[in-house]
Amino acid sequence: MTATGPIRALVVDDSEFFAEMTASTLTEEHDIEATFETNAQAALDWLEESRVDCIVSDYEMPEMDGLTFLERVQERYDDLPFILLTGRGDEEIASRAIASGVADYLLKLEVVEDEQYERLANRIEGVVNQQQTQKKYERLVENSPDAIAHVTESGTVLAANPALVEGVDTDCESLVGTQLVDAFEGTAGQRRLDAGREAIETGETVRTEDSYDGRFFHNIFVPVETRRAHDSFQFISRDITERREREEELERQNERLESFASVVSHDLRNPLNVAQSSVELLHDEIDSDHLDRIDRSLVRMGAIIEDVLTLARQGDTVDSPSPVDVETMAEDAWSYVETGDATLVVETEGRIEADSSRLKELLTNLFRNSVEHGEATTITVGSVEEADADDYGFYVADDGTGIPPENRDDVFESGFSTARQGTGLGLTIVEDIANAHGWSVTVADSDEGGARFEVIGVTER
Repeated sequence: MTATGPIRALVVDDSEFFAEMTASTLTEEHDIEATFETNAQAALDWLEESRVDCIVSDYEMPEMDGLTFLERVQERYDDLPFILLTGRGDEEIASRAIASGVADYLLKLEVVEDEQYERLANRIEGVVNQQQTQKKYERLVENSPDAIAHVTESGTVLAANPALVEGVDTDCESLVGTQLVDAFEGTAGQRRLDAGREAIETGETVRTEDSYDGRFFHNIFVPVETRRAHDSFQFISRDITERREREEELERQNERLESFASVVSHDLRNPLNVAQSSVELLHDEIDSDHLDRIDRSLVRMGAIIEDVLTLARQGDTVDSPSPVDVETMAEDAWSYVETGDATLVVETEGRIEADSSRLKELLTNLFRNSVEHGEATTITVGSVEEADADDYGFYVADDGTGIPPENRDDVFESGFSTARQGTGLGLTIVEDIANAHGWSVTVADSDEGGARFEVIGVTER
C-alpha cells in the first residue's frame, strides 16, 4: 500500500495470456491495482496518460526488449521502480539488468510454472516501499537546515544538499565531484575527512565539534553501505553557534553570580559577626527578651547568607561525575545535620554517577527539611527502580507531617517555606543540584504519611 492507496503496477509482456493472467492475479489476490500492455511502445504511450508505482516487464519482447524499454522509461521517469522478468537465468542479462538499475530481477518461469505470484507481489511491494522511503529521505535531506553530504573514503563529494553548498558559497553541480578538503578553507575539510575515514574504518558513527568561518558545528559521520566500488560516509553538520553562545553567556552569568554572592556574603559576614559578638556581651549586662529576638534574627541572617552562597554555586552543570556510593553519601550528609532524636535508615547499596560534594549538599538539605520542617523521627533513603531505565534514581522519605498537595508545586520555589525560621532556599538548592546533574526531583506522600522526594534520571553504576 502507498500513502495514497493501493499500489498501482503496469505489467508489460508480448504474451497477452501471461500479461493478463499476471495483472488479474495481482489485482484480485494481492490488492495491487495492475493493468497490462503487450508491447513496450504501447506501455510508454500508456505512461504518458497514467500514473503507476511500479513496472513489471518481460525481457524478451519484439521491437524493444526489456532493457531498452527500461532505458526509455528512465529517460522520462528516472525514479520509477522496474522489475525485469526473463525466461532464462542468463548471468550476462542479470549483470546488464543490475548495471542498468533494475529494482529487482526474477525468472519468468518461476512465476508462471510455480505460480509464485505472491512472491512477485511481495517484490513489487518491497521495491515500491523502498522507493518511497528513498524519496522521503531525499526530500528530508533537500529541505534540511543541516549541511549534508555523501563522500567517498578518498574525499570525493558524491552528493550535497543546499544547506552545505550555501555554507561553502558554491552550487551543487560545482561541488559534486570535487574534494571535500577543497570545499572548506583551512584545515576544516581535512579534519572532517579524517573523521569520516575513522567512521568507515571502525564501522561506527563518529561525532565531532569544530569551528569554521567564525561559527561552531556539531558533526556526525556515518559509514554507508553501498554497491559502489569505494567505501563512503554520510556527513551531517549542524550549526550550534547560538547554542554555544548561550552556554558561554550562561557560564559568564554563573561566574558573575558566584562572584557577587561571594563578595556579598563576605561583606555581610563581618558586620554580622560584630553584631553577634555584641549581643553576646550584652547578654552578660542586660536581661531582655529583645536580645533573644535580635540573636535569632542574626542567626537567620547567617543561614540566609550561607544558602545564597550555596545556591549560587550549585547550578553549574556537572560535566565529570564519578561513581559514588549512595549509602556512604547519605551517612556522611547525615553527620552534618542537627538531627536530634531522628534516625536514618538506608535501604540501598547502589552506586551512581554524581559530583560527590553536590550530592552530599542535596542530601543534607533534604534531611534538614525532614527534621526541621517535617518533624520526622525516621528518614529513609532507598532506590527507585522502574521498568524504564531512564526512571532509575533514589528517594528520601520520612514519617513526618508531610507536604500538603496544594504546596507541592511551590516547595522548590525560592523563598517558599512553611517554617518561620526557614530561609526558603533549601529545596531550591536541591532542585538546582538535581538539574545540574540532568536529574529531576519530585515530591509525594511517603508510605508513612510524610514526604517522599524522588530524584529520577540518575545513572546507575
